[in-house]
Amino acid sequence: MAKQTHDNIQIDNDPNRRGRPGRLPARDSSRITRRITAFSIVVGVILISTKLIVFRESGSIGILSSLVHSALDFIAALSSFFAVRYAARPPDAKFRFGRGKAEGFSALLQVCLIVLGAVHLLEEAANRFTNPQTITHEGYAIAVMVFAIALTTWLLIAQSWAIRATGSLAVRGDRAHYIADMSANVAVIVGILLASYTDFLWADTLVGFGIALWLFYTAYKVGRLAWSQLMDKELPEKERALIRDLALKDKRINGVHDLRTRASGPHVHIQMQLDLDDDLSLHEAHEIVIEAEGRMMEAYPAADILIHPHPKSCHKLHGNTVFRQDHNDNHNH
Repeated sequence: MAKQTHDNIQIDNDPNRRGRPGRLPARDSSRITRRITAFSIVVGVILISTKLIVFRESGSIGILSSLVHSALDFIAALSSFFAVRYAARPPDAKFRFGRGKAEGFSALLQVCLIVLGAVHLLEEAANRFTNPQTITHEGYAIAVMVFAIALTTWLLIAQSWAIRATGSLAVRGDRAHYIADMSANVAVIVGILLASYTDFLWADTLVGFGIALWLFYTAYKVGRLAWSQLMDKELPEKERALIRDLALKDKRINGVHDLRTRASGPHVHIQMQLDLDDDLSLHEAHEIVIEAEGRMMEAYPAADILIHPHPKSCHKLHGNTVFRQDHNDNHNH
């Protein structure tokens, strides 16, 4: 079945409709990200080789810009390849919360590479703007761009599925590179056709400028995602609401407060306090907590969950109040 139900709460178990960290067992998530990052490297090698050959024949700035982008894609793919493997290593005595943040650092590296590539393309396009050149062997250039578009589309379909299944930040950043690369390939074809058949020699140069602007935009999007995870931004409210609802399905739980969530690579970390009746024994309170954990673990198999039982009549504050968000996180039956 695609979905399981806990007292009218549907938990999506279809890998094609997940897309958030923690919604897939860590082992399954690692297997998917390992395969897709290896595939990305293979695609990168093929694209670099073909574009290098055609650039040497045609001299097109559009081909050169696409070649540079493919080279950066390959470096980014290497970063993702190693990052997802390191992030999937289990917690140990030195890294008790795991190494999931490695994916965030990989994404930041990708941002730097995207920006460097954009700056390089702006320089090349500016040089060609002051000294436009006639494009030769445009047939080869168009052929390799069509081939690149087809191969990249195949990779993007696989990456999109992997992201829906795992929510991997490293794969998401890698996909951003290849989306920009495919858009660049389409733009290069348009530039080559205009420059070759309309005598508009600057068309190829303008394409280079357009690709550079696209790269800057891509860097912004990837950087924002990486920053959010590295800074422990809360999970989306939809996810937080599901977590609260799963906890409150037990009528013995009177409320949830101090809910904190964060993503770290394939894992999520969840902390909360549950308001329980005062007359419960420690054993009974523990059983309620274990059952609440079980409901959440079914929805988030790769979650690290910490629950503190709290007597509902006790209003004494404890812990560091800097991290308290009671005005946002008090949810009762």
